[in-house]
Amino acid sequence: MSNKFNPNELLLERIRTVEEYDPATGELLGRYTQIENPSLQTTANATEVVDAMGVPIATFYNAQQGTFTFTNSLFSMDLAASQFGDTKEIADDENKITVPVTEILTIGNDGKVVLKYTPVGVAGAEIKYVKVINENNTFGATYEISPTLGNGKFTLDVENKTITLPEGTTGNVFVKYERESTRAARVSKYADSLPDVRSLLVHAIFHDPCNKNIVYAGVIYIPRAEIDIANVDINLTSDGKHGATYKLVPPYCTGNQRPKLFDIIVTED
Repeated sequence: MSNKFNPNELLLERIRTVEEYDPATGELLGRYTQIENPSLQTTANATEVVDAMGVPIATFYNAQQGTFTFTNSLFSMDLAASQFGDTKEIADDENKITVPVTEILTIGNDGKVVLKYTPVGVAGAEIKYVKVINENNTFGATYEISPTLGNGKFTLDVENKTITLPEGTTGNVFVKYERESTRAARVSKYADSLPDVRSLLVHAIFHDPCNKNIVYAGVIYIPRAEIDIANVDINLTSDGKHGATYKLVPPYCTGNQRPKLFDIIVTED
């Protein structure tokens, strides 16, 4: 008589990770480790068959689908890229990312202010305007870039990151410009972007209900999942969460294969 591993009722400790893959290549595209409130649901359209007296005879179910939802405790750039239908762009020496910058700087006695970064943009107009902020925190005069100093004009030395304002200008100055970074990442959302279909591995930790010290590994394999972008809500607070919902839709062209939504696998080893 074989002693097979045949689990039934288990204690679910937690969902450990959610991994997102390209179903065609198997490339790992996202990994989420701070999982809260995970939920796996299935739905179907029910058609009830009744006789002439309205007595139910049978119910048939079709168009079976599923959803998998979770909340990540931390904001995830990879998850945002998936929701935005975008690929996360990572900067390097050859592919720099342009970053907007705003600074409030104190104007020196010589009318000069030194920027933190080197501004980029159209040569001679890397910074088009600057605005003085008065001592009472109100806006003062606006100055426009110029090759030479003059009334309402400032000059910019890009190489030395220095702005020079006309003599007698005091207070602070508000400066907006763009810089390039080799140490940055970017995800973008376009109005016409659509998410790609992914496959998911949802890793779980189970315990034997009769002996908590016995731990089982579990994984939910979802071969075809499309992230729901109908209502993406990213809470922009320090204690905010990052939620996601995936629609589990069986492949349309399956041939003779049954259209699988997911597997739940529990292993003893």
